[in-house]
Parts: sequence; C-alpha cells; structure tokens
Amino acid sequence: MSDHIYFSGDPEHDSARRHLERVLSDKEPKRWPFLAALFAGGTVFTLWRVRQNRRDKNNGEQPPKPGRP
Repeated sequence: MSDHIYFSGDPEHDSARRHLERVLSDKEPKRWPFLAALFAGGTVFTLWRVRQNRRDKNNGEQPPKPGRP
C-alpha cells in the first residue's frame, strides 16, 4: 500500500494540514528593527569610548578610575 494515499477525515493528515496552514498564513515577525538598534547602539558606544580614550591620551595622564585610590 502506498504511503501517499490521503483518506478524507484521517486525523493525522488533517492535523498536519491545519498546522501547515497556520504556519504559512502567520506573518513572520520583523527582527531587523531590533538588530539595527542593537548595531547602532554598539557603534555609538564604541565611538564614544574611542573619543574618550583619545581625549585622555592627549591631556597627558589618564585619570584614575573611580573607586580606586
């Protein structure tokens, strides 16, 4: 007997068909805004730290870290 025969009302096939219909009809969530915000935040933070380090080096000594004597 063939495995590709579809019997009307077969719960196994109906369940799989309904599941595929739900999966294909759902809208895919947009992930790019979150990733773009994460990338932009990382870029801004990196540039800010680079500028801060350059200023400290140009002013001579690096200031002591807060909380350390």
